[in-house]
Amino acid sequence: MLVAYSFVSWLGGNLAWFIFPFYLKSLGYDYTSMGVIFSLSTLAQASVLLFSGPLGARVGYKRAVLLGISLMFLGRFLQVALPDIPFLALGGVLIGVGLALEGPSFMALLSGEVSDGKRHYLFSLSSAAGTIGSALGILLAGFLQKYLPYREVFALVLVIIPVRFVLVLFVKSVLADSERVLRLDRDLLVRIGRFALPSALIGLGAGVTIPYVGLWFNQRFGTSLESIGWLFAFQQFVMGIGTFLLPMIADRLGSVKTIVTFNGSASVLIALMPLSTTFPLAAVIYIVRTILMNIVNPIWNSFMMGFFRKEERSTAMALNNLSWTATFGIGQYIGGRLFDVSLTWPFIITALLYALSMAVFWGLFREGTKGYKSTPV
Repeated sequence: MLVAYSFVSWLGGNLAWFIFPFYLKSLGYDYTSMGVIFSLSTLAQASVLLFSGPLGARVGYKRAVLLGISLMFLGRFLQVALPDIPFLALGGVLIGVGLALEGPSFMALLSGEVSDGKRHYLFSLSSAAGTIGSALGILLAGFLQKYLPYREVFALVLVIIPVRFVLVLFVKSVLADSERVLRLDRDLLVRIGRFALPSALIGLGAGVTIPYVGLWFNQRFGTSLESIGWLFAFQQFVMGIGTFLLPMIADRLGSVKTIVTFNGSASVLIALMPLSTTFPLAAVIYIVRTILMNIVNPIWNSFMMGFFRKEERSTAMALNNLSWTATFGIGQYIGGRLFDVSLTWPFIITALLYALSMAVFWGLFREGTKGYKSTPV
């Protein structure tokens, strides 16, 4: 049920993510206005992530996920029904709060289903299912926009979100009542901080560029929305297949080397994007870059979960997500301003931040889990 949830969640989420900038553009908003809307949503998510982990542990992971889904539905409803700046922003805030409640508790639910030695396989399976769902969502958005207004395509997410709610109703929470007491001591915060620092750098870099790439293709090469949709969908399909294979690579190289190798290579490719002279060349670079950057996410999450007890996991995931989300929100605003004046500099800045994050990650974890033997895993 959790893997099916990942598929449906990513299908609806990426349909909305892909069409939303074009929806806003059709309403007459510029990059700076979009940056404000995106940033408010992301910063709301970051604010709630401060306490969503302990809250999930206290009320139960399943209840936290259901509450998050409900708030996301309400937020998307406002953005469809009342497409003025105040309501678009309010809807974004509700979505951000919902994501903050849903994400960490979902990962904690998933983490409790298997032993530590098999966790990266389940995380990869869930991520692969979600990535394939993402590809279908993007394809659906690109296809339907030929026949329907952007607003009506965007409104399809209101049909998909309730399916997520129903799926979670069938899942039993893995957290026993006796495990709902959590102590935020120095040791726990230090362990979280080691993951949070490189995540923050990645979030800042991603925020500067990634939300605007679809529009960048359109403005730089005059590419149609349908062609951009096929590009994004193809990359998601390839990434979904690759995600099934990555645990075997991680078993051979180790999680740390796998993460640094893949993300480090992606840092170089994102810097080459503005140098591309044709759409096919830029498309190939972006596809490979995105696959390398995102395919290791389940390995990262699984590696991180091994550092924490069951009752600590939602809090660890929430605070790690906070570090990424807060800087991503800042990056979205910076990126909106930068793209209004340059179609090149945002990519260079993102590449530098990605590379720095991998240098920090390697410095912190090149010896694997050494130093954490006292922590039950």
